[in-house]
Amino acid sequence: MSKNFKEEEIDNFRQCFQLFAPQGFVDTPDKLCFIMRSLSMAPTIAELKRYFAKYKKDAGVVEFDDFLKIVWEHRSTENAPNEISAAFQNYDTQRLGYIDSKQLRYILTNTGEKLTDRDVDLILRELNVGSDGRVFYDNLVQMLTQPLAGRR
Repeated sequence: MSKNFKEEEIDNFRQCFQLFAPQGFVDTPDKLCFIMRSLSMAPTIAELKRYFAKYKKDAGVVEFDDFLKIVWEHRSTENAPNEISAAFQNYDTQRLGYIDSKQLRYILTNTGEKLTDRDVDLILRELNVGSDGRVFYDNLVQMLTQPLAGRR
């Protein structure tokens, strides 16, 4: 698997994996999620469950060598920023580059992996939505896809 990554990438993956899984393995899809999102990936809950089921060892854990396989598989299919932006463009019929915060709230609480109102409140607060209620989806995409370590 190491032939698919640069040595520097593997070192970065290993450091992140060891930081969040110091015991040398991941034993839940949630922990796998945290590590992947820390590395700027945006797997869905369904993808995480599938990866975990596919790559876990008999002991029910994912070790680093299999984590690299997961990263490789995920990277070969993911283009999260473009996919998220395209999804929001579907709601922006006039192609203005933004959607209303009320519309965003509806989308995030009623479609896909539904968020809670509290989660949406946190997102809107992080985006500093003005009194006009406009949410520029490029800013939203950037916020959603940035590494966890890069957040305030």
